[in-house]
Amino acid sequence: MSCTTRRTDSQIHLRHGFLNLMLILLSAACSSGGDDGGGSTTNNPPAGGAGGNQFAYVVNFAANNVQAFTSDGNGNFTMVGQPITTGVNPHNVNVDKAGRFVYISNVGSNFVSGFKINSADGSLTPINPAPGSPVTDASDPTNNSPYWSVFDTTGQFLYVIAGGTPILKSYSIDSTSGVLTQIGSTGPLGQCSTGHSVTISPNNKFLYVGCRFNGVVYSFSRNTQTGALTNLGATNVIQNGAPGVSFSVVVDPTSSFLFVGVTDGVTVFNIDPNSGNISGQKLFVAGNTPHSVALDGNGHLYTANLNDSTVSAFSISGGTLTQLAGSPFATGGEPNTVAVHPDGMVLFTADQTTNTVTRFTLNADGTLTRNGNAATFPANSGTNNMALTNK
Repeated sequence: MSCTTRRTDSQIHLRHGFLNLMLILLSAACSSGGDDGGGSTTNNPPAGGAGGNQFAYVVNFAANNVQAFTSDGNGNFTMVGQPITTGVNPHNVNVDKAGRFVYISNVGSNFVSGFKINSADGSLTPINPAPGSPVTDASDPTNNSPYWSVFDTTGQFLYVIAGGTPILKSYSIDSTSGVLTQIGSTGPLGQCSTGHSVTISPNNKFLYVGCRFNGVVYSFSRNTQTGALTNLGATNVIQNGAPGVSFSVVVDPTSSFLFVGVTDGVTVFNIDPNSGNISGQKLFVAGNTPHSVALDGNGHLYTANLNDSTVSAFSISGGTLTQLAGSPFATGGEPNTVAVHPDGMVLFTADQTTNTVTRFTLNADGTLTRNGNAATFPANSGTNNMALTNK
């Protein structure tokens, strides 16, 4: 695809405002795979609580809402109630592993929305009765335009990146109510142009921020008891001899490698096991604009390639990525997010221009099988992000 087809996040989001905003029943499931996430960036599919069913949550950037679904083990969705209002332009939805709370980052508002999950049916109840259910201080200008949030691995702390020259906020989470209490603030991160994604290492010791427009990654170590962060500084992600972009960040299950989605590939960094500093970057070619990166927990990595409507699949060995047979695989139009079902057997892409979710069988060798038209399901117009947890 020629470079003239590239779109910035701003262009994509403006276009969403002109799309039909009706939310149609999904027949597929998705995960926050590696966030989890617009490229969700939690590192592995959430383990969740007991039981085989999952609840899924889909945010609509243009309609300013979130829709709840139940999902069976094959990834079929059933709508739960009607969409619930969030803040303006929800960009990321984040579900905790215990299946208690959903937090949504709204780039058009000055707050994060928070909801409690009904463990019986997956329906959502606002934590705050005010419009949009704000759980961060909307009157604080340093909370402007939150892009992404991530839980620590215990579910006790939440970290939110917000703003063009971003500030990283740290919160403790009330385990009963879901109310957030700010415990720290780091920034502005002066070398970062729009903090687009955040991830925490599975060992719970390190946090990383990917900067969308100037290809910088910020590294932090964290106190696992108090949740406090220590800024380790910024690292330029180099592509073709110059700083690139950093769409999505995710850490492997051993907390040894950081994967960064860049302009046309994935950059892999080594993580120092003691300090959390990153070094030794290596670039592996993927598709055009890998906006989202996810792991399946079984040694495979996937990228949603926004501008060529494919998903690339790789095996991982010692920080080296090898593209799998048949990769890249065709998706619907402009996949914004790639996500893995918690059972590791199904993979999804959220396709924002065809308004579909594409479902693939995730084979044991990491390759993907798409079962013809039956693998594509109608979805929300311009779906921006999604997350799924166990019941």
